[in-house]
Amino acid sequence: MLRLFAYISVAFALCVTPALAQPSADEQAVTRAVFDYFHGQGEASAERLQRAFLADKATMIAVAPAEGGGETVTTYSDMNEWLTRWASNPNPPGGARDGAILDMHITDGRIAIVMFRSTDRFYDALTLVKVNGEWRIVSKVFVRQ
Repeated sequence: MLRLFAYISVAFALCVTPALAQPSADEQAVTRAVFDYFHGQGEASAERLQRAFLADKATMIAVAPAEGGGETVTTYSDMNEWLTRWASNPNPPGGARDGAILDMHITDGRIAIVMFRSTDRFYDALTLVKVNGEWRIVSKVFVRQ
């Protein structure tokens, strides 16, 4: 009886483990949007940046050291301006940059929060929403590492 239980347990583990390891369609789509942003900056690609952001609605917030100590928070509400700047970079960093998703949470299949490490310079907290079936970044908060 124990041998039968062991065989059933192993068979169950072999069947379930691959299913758990596969990212969902939403996780794949969120990952694509995040890396469209990251590589869009690196390649100065307006197409990738526009695909990543819901630019007319998106905001960006920076938390940075302030002169004289402490920190300052700056809000950028015109993401179209920033996407244009990033896409117009005459010397983009290129594709050899290192970026990684540190954490991802998708709730109700409509909103996602992603913690992203952009090279060794920035941490980004990205909020994405699913609009008309497409995942788009609507908020980017960043700090320097």
